[in-house]
Amino acid sequence: MSNTAAVLTEAKGRISIEQRPIPKPQAHQLLVKNHALATNPVDYKIQETGYFIQKYPTILGSDIAGTVEAVGEGVTKFKKGDRVAGFAGVITNNDPDHGAFQEYTLLFENATTLLPDAISFEEGSILPMAVATAGIGIFPTMAIPRPSAHKQSGGFLVWGGSSSVGSAAVQIAHALGFTVFAVASAHHHHMVNKLGATATFAYKDGKVIDHIVNAAKEHNVEIKYAFDAISENGSPQQAANVLEHFGGGKLCLTLPWPEDAEKPKGVEVVNTGAFRILTDQKEFGAYLFNDWLAESLANKTYVPSPGIELVHGGIPSVQEAFDQHKKGLSGKKLVLKLV
Repeated sequence: MSNTAAVLTEAKGRISIEQRPIPKPQAHQLLVKNHALATNPVDYKIQETGYFIQKYPTILGSDIAGTVEAVGEGVTKFKKGDRVAGFAGVITNNDPDHGAFQEYTLLFENATTLLPDAISFEEGSILPMAVATAGIGIFPTMAIPRPSAHKQSGGFLVWGGSSSVGSAAVQIAHALGFTVFAVASAHHHHMVNKLGATATFAYKDGKVIDHIVNAAKEHNVEIKYAFDAISENGSPQQAANVLEHFGGGKLCLTLPWPEDAEKPKGVEVVNTGAFRILTDQKEFGAYLFNDWLAESLANKTYVPSPGIELVHGGIPSVQEAFDQHKKGLSGKKLVLKLV
């Protein structure tokens, strides 16, 4: 059997298509035959900057969905033939066998979730990076307790609610019991509200901060938590400004706080990173993927979002998908269908 792969042979180079050996799973690993692969904006940014990559050639990509071909020693939660989605860990171990953009990928058990039959592989492929980034941010980073019989209260702001990470944050915060307020492009408001936001506001509105603050007051809640899935072009400062209206709080960013901006007083700024489920938060990763996400997908309290746009051509079209991301996307995920 062959393993067609999209290989990055050198720093800042273009993708080349090559044949690679099919890897064998080691302890606590699964070999997955990929049926669908999702791309993320970070993929082309890594290609262009070399960030995270310590050696070449390598294979990029984090989001896969497919069927389990084999399991390594110690794997107890998955078996051959299972339909799964998972977070491929090449950015943590620099092992191209753990890169997404190939026909066969190795996953770690703690970063893998079962897919119900009702969810397609294409839908499943958009889950891992988004859920890991939002989950790491909300739970261990912002120190919000895991779901329990006791529901959270108060307001929770998500900036960029129609993005893949933002829509994950909206759904998680809503499931925890927060009153969720979101910011997104106007044409995505219906989708974001359907995911669990109480109200969604247009980021281009010059009075967006006032509107958010007034809406929270109308619902008799204070916004003490904010998750900024965009984290650029002034959004961190705006999200922090909302928290300042309520005496401060915690702001989680997906990118560093702008170097040229003064940090707000009374606002604790923290950063999230999906990779932590494979480094210092392995136990949390197992909870998030093996338990919480699998159960939430099965009972339909979490739905894959946002919408999907297929990039045709399979593995040879990976570079095309990167180039589309660089041009800009809004409210959708690019997915390559392989099977």
